[in-house]
Order: sequence, then C-alpha cells, then structure tokens
Amino acid sequence: MRSIFSRPDWNDQATKAGTYWTKLLEDKCPTELLDLYAALAVRAPNEAAIKETPDALYYGFGHGNSNLFTGQNQATVIDASNVALWNKSWVHLLSCSVFAGLGLKFPHGSGYNRTFYFYLSGTTDGYAEPYFDSDQQVQIERWKGKTMGEQIKTAKDKFTWWYSQPGPAGKDYLPWDRDSLIGTGDPNDRPAPVKGIVKVDAYYRVGDGTPVLIGAMTKGDADAWTLAWRIPQSDAYKIQYVATDHEGNTRTVETGEFHVDLPESPIEIIPVYPKGGEYITTRSVVLGITARYVE
Repeated sequence: MRSIFSRPDWNDQATKAGTYWTKLLEDKCPTELLDLYAALAVRAPNEAAIKETPDALYYGFGHGNSNLFTGQNQATVIDASNVALWNKSWVHLLSCSVFAGLGLKFPHGSGYNRTFYFYLSGTTDGYAEPYFDSDQQVQIERWKGKTMGEQIKTAKDKFTWWYSQPGPAGKDYLPWDRDSLIGTGDPNDRPAPVKGIVKVDAYYRVGDGTPVLIGAMTKGDADAWTLAWRIPQSDAYKIQYVATDHEGNTRTVETGEFHVDLPESPIEIIPVYPKGGEYITTRSVVLGITARYVE
C-alpha cells in the first residue's frame, strides 16, 4: 500500500501553513510514502504517481474550486480531463469547494463542498491547529481501514470537539468546515487494510506489579517509535512494549530491569561535550550541555 501526498510550498500564507501541517500528517503515515513536494506538486508528477499506483491513498492540499484542484503556484493538478485516473484511489482533498463539483466524480473521495476557512496568525500557531487536525482525521482513519462513513464522522466529531474547547481564539469557522466536509460513494466501503504495525503502546512495571500505561508511541523514520516518559519516582523498572498490527494481532516484549535514581534538585545538567573519556588535541573546544528545570 502506498500513500501519495501532493504538498505545494510557495509564497502564499495559506499554502505555507498547509504544507507545514500536512508534513506533520505525513510523519504519521504507516505505509510507503510518496511526497510530491513543492515543484513536484503539479499535474505531471501527480499523474505519473497515480498511474504507477492506481489504488493509492491520495491526500492533496492546495487551492481549488468546483472545477479543479491546484498545487504549486496554483497550477492545475486535477480537472475534468484527468480525474478518471483516480478512479481506483481513495482521495482526500483539503481544498476549497472541489467537492461542489469535480470531487463528486471520485468513486471514493472526500473533501469540502464550500470554501474551507481557517484562522492563521503564523505558520505553526495554535489558531490553525484545530482546522488541520480535524481535517486530517479522515486520512488517519483511512489508514486504519475504517469505512468512508466512519472516516467522515471521526473528522466531523473532531471539528466539534475543538469548537467546544475553551481556547484558543479563532474557532468561528470550525462548524462551517465541519458541515462542508462530505464523502462520495457507499459510506460502508472501506479501503484495503494497511499491512503493518498500526500502534505501539508503552507500559512501565515495578517489580512484579501490574503494568502501568505510559502512552502510545509515535512512529518516526525507518520503523522507529518514540515516546517521552516522565519517570514518577526513584525505583527499579521494566518497560513493556505492546505492538498491534493491521489485523489486531499483538506482541509484547519486556525489557530487563533497570534502576532510576532521580536527582534531588529540579535543575538537571547533562554534559553533551565533553562528556568524559574524550582525547582532545585542540587548544579550544565548544562546551555543550543540556540544562533544564524539572519539577
């Protein structure tokens, strides 16, 4: 299974924000990933990619209207002349009004039948997060093999959840975007399951006690999974990892015991260079530490 992303990046404030938040979605991708970024987010590379993998899970971000979807510098990527290339793909377009017309031609498509509005004061600020996070639930649920109906419902529920939160400001258009999101085809249809590891949970255990959930780990590059853990107290611990695949099968691995002796002071200083043991032959070095305050 392959996921294809069309991700333009040019001197347009909305596009700058969109490409930043879409990259965060790509970081969660459990499949083989093709990122058509910047100059590649135009018609020819997109057509070539979908011809090579017709059944791909396709996510496009860019401007658009009821007749077309655009990419880099508002160049047309999909219109009536090539939309049939995506007939076997599951398509999601974060783009204005495409699903008022053109988008309805996708057998399995999702997107917005009106203008997609969002607030923005900077590329990475919290004003934009509720809008992009809500939209991205469609693709996340798609990777999980959920039905079209489930994908759309999860995204709409997320729009509603963000709107119900006490902050930040700039939530006015969340209900509008929620109500503009639609899916095509049979709502009970679902994509082929993505084969592989879909979740890894981490637990800690003291002695022979019951494992305590730390949280869900985040997938990075090359099948690496990470999770920050705030250690509760000085003790002897074991870490337990539980991986779940696309069919719901699980496997558990537990580490050997290790000991933690928390510092008495909330001030932590961790030497980076030199740490000790180096053989230095220069007259000067750049000293480096990590210093932080941990209550």
